[in-house]
Amino acid sequence: MKTINNLYIRFLVYFLVWNIYLTFMSSYAPLGVDWLDWHGQRLFNFSEYLNLNGYFLNYGFSIMSTCEGCLLDAELWKNKIYYTITFISHLPAVLLNDFYGEFFFKNYGHFIDKIIIFFTGVILVETLILFSKKYNKFDYYNLRSIIIFIFFIINPWTYKMILAYWYIIYFILFFLIGHLMLLKEKNNLAYLFFFLASCFDYQSAAGVCLLYVIILIYHLNIRKIPITEYFSINRNKNFIEYKIIISFLIPILFFFILRSLALNEIDNVNSHFLTRIGISGDDVHNGGILGSLQFLGGNRITNCLINYSTEFDKLDLNQKIYLFNCSLSILSMSLLSIISMVGVYYFYIKERLFFNRIILPFIFVMLSYTLILQQSSSVHLMGYSYFFSIIFSLGLSNLIIKIFKFYKFSLISIIFSLPILAGIIILCLRVNMLTGING
Repeated sequence: MKTINNLYIRFLVYFLVWNIYLTFMSSYAPLGVDWLDWHGQRLFNFSEYLNLNGYFLNYGFSIMSTCEGCLLDAELWKNKIYYTITFISHLPAVLLNDFYGEFFFKNYGHFIDKIIIFFTGVILVETLILFSKKYNKFDYYNLRSIIIFIFFIINPWTYKMILAYWYIIYFILFFLIGHLMLLKEKNNLAYLFFFLASCFDYQSAAGVCLLYVIILIYHLNIRKIPITEYFSINRNKNFIEYKIIISFLIPILFFFILRSLALNEIDNVNSHFLTRIGISGDDVHNGGILGSLQFLGGNRITNCLINYSTEFDKLDLNQKIYLFNCSLSILSMSLLSIISMVGVYYFYIKERLFFNRIILPFIFVMLSYTLILQQSSSVHLMGYSYFFSIIFSLGLSNLIIKIFKFYKFSLISIIFSLPILAGIIILCLRVNMLTGING
């Protein structure tokens, strides 16, 4: 009963913090907390094209145009279909537009994203509590979970999902729910949620599948590692690891079948794989590894320069101060991001089961996006970096908790930690407010 009561209290705190944050950002952030205009229009065109022409006209693929009031006749867009995702990846938006129309879609559709992000933060911290059974103090549970939740919702990578979400938000939510179901020994539900995660984001699912296959090969052929640390705590269940992989794999195979069928009918391909990597021969947007790693700052430093096209020595004092402090803010976030990775290392040392089951897949997928899809990562600071939101919040909160534990949760630990927490929160809010119109 005490556990249930603490869960209710934590949930109320999560809900209160989330609404305070949204209210504050809505009032003070230049871009607010609703969909950016170009994102809302693009999603509407994607959904309306399917609504007018049928969900399966182009094997489930649609358009990703920002044109306003354009004619969405299928023949006019035949050579401009976007082959990276099917309508499943944006299914909630598609259904919302289909049932309620354009006005409701553009004015209230963003609430779906906010609900997904909110429950992702809740499930993340509550799953960590279930993994951490060795800690039996509820004050420890409550303190750590609230700090993690705060860091998760206020960081720049989550803020970008509020302004213009990527389908990655659904993948992470269903992935976490799947592991939560495994903890509750509801394996069939776990497979279902892994399947849904893959339906929404086949690329991230492919990365997770690759990781699991590597672990299995290592376990079977190189060294007998405790395989249940990576897949399931249900030691008496057979073939769980294979069922998990199959759950992710089926939607991936189905996607490529649909894509192959579509490409056989239309020659135009608007997103070549070598272009996304950055080795197509014409890769002006490829910034290499450093270009891919710019997400660590939360925003591009070029956002600080966007309003200034004149020579630096001709700027007035206030403009120079803005450029200097804007750059320092983003560099400060880069430093904080690197520090958070140290905290993730302590997760590996102290809570290896949670690390292997939850954090490791996210790190692997994040590294794959960053280091392999270099041009795509250099261009798209928004989407792929959402994985880092979880890494950042868990790692940084772990370091804060270590300060509390070092001083045995005494008054002095509170005195030292409160200014640190306030500084991190203010920095995150500051970098959020520097976010550009394109992320």
